[in-house]
Amino acid sequence: MHTTAHIGEPFNDASPQGDGGDGSFPAGDGNIRQGIDRDAPGGGGNVTPGIGDPFSIAGVRLSNRLLQAPMAGISGRAFRLEARRFGAGLVTTEMVSSYGVQYRNRRTLVMLELVESEHPVAVQLFGNQPRVMAEAARAAEAAGADIIDINMGCPVRKVIKTGAGVALMEDGELAARLTAAVVKAVSVPVTVKIRSGLRRDLTAKEFALRLTDAGAAAICIHPRLAEQGQKGLADHSVSAALAAMLTVPVIASGDIYHPDQAAALLRAGCAAVMIGRGALGNPWIFEDLLAGAEPRRRPIEKVLAEMGRFYHDAAAEMGQERAGRYLRKFYGWYLKPFKPDAALRDGLRRVDGFAEAELLIRSYLIQGQV
Repeated sequence: MHTTAHIGEPFNDASPQGDGGDGSFPAGDGNIRQGIDRDAPGGGGNVTPGIGDPFSIAGVRLSNRLLQAPMAGISGRAFRLEARRFGAGLVTTEMVSSYGVQYRNRRTLVMLELVESEHPVAVQLFGNQPRVMAEAARAAEAAGADIIDINMGCPVRKVIKTGAGVALMEDGELAARLTAAVVKAVSVPVTVKIRSGLRRDLTAKEFALRLTDAGAAAICIHPRLAEQGQKGLADHSVSAALAAMLTVPVIASGDIYHPDQAAALLRAGCAAVMIGRGALGNPWIFEDLLAGAEPRRRPIEKVLAEMGRFYHDAAAEMGQERAGRYLRKFYGWYLKPFKPDAALRDGLRRVDGFAEAELLIRSYLIQGQV
């Protein structure tokens, strides 16, 4: 089973990099809007770590506290390698079907193929049967996973209807048994990604306690309800509450674009932050967050060079034809800060490969149309 997340077409939806969909970057006041007090101390009175400081998840040492989020249909090897090159301390695969692993589905097994330069790397699995998840976790560990992550936060309908993803938040007993089965099956740490809850009830605190009691080595929280999808703002007061309550690392995910937001979450007690949509076509977000720098638009030549590197890695992974189709969804994200016009947007939807896309982009730049 191969599931694609609800990440909007880059030329049509609001920008994942900004608040207004105009290619601008958000100001650093998102912490206040998301329920985090800028001046709140974290870590029980200890010195608050910086985003560039190392930390460990059950013995797996990460070089910093800036992690790449798993995104279905997005975070293949090329995306993970890009995140690593720009500084991510941990990268994670897109979610892998445990049943696909059990049935030896070729396309699923390809998703477990890891390369040395992406380590440390987590493999994210989804499913609702403890035995099947345990088997898939053993396969992921054998493939080289440094961490196994369990998806209990995906709100996509075709995942929920199988009883997986965020549907597991309706059955804490099953979720705990599933976590315990995976922990028992492997020697690497097991983490779990969850949401605030399903609908109007915030159940993350009680749910997370059951998971850590079952052996989860860290909890990643995307503090939106399942019914919200990606709408509204992530409520990071939920992240702070989990961090204050749990004895394992809590990783905050959702609407983190600015160094001030990341710093506020660390002050609130979170061990790390995870970047997802903000990195789409913008790998420099990792670089800027680690440097504590204001987000800024890179020169078009630098953007084109990175697009070419990304295409090269994608082609090595999936072949030139598939890589060409894969990159179509990324062109809009890379170019959004340059506000491409309708003609360029339409043309990029039709190109077959990066060479053709680059010629088209350059022709519009020369003509002054971008």
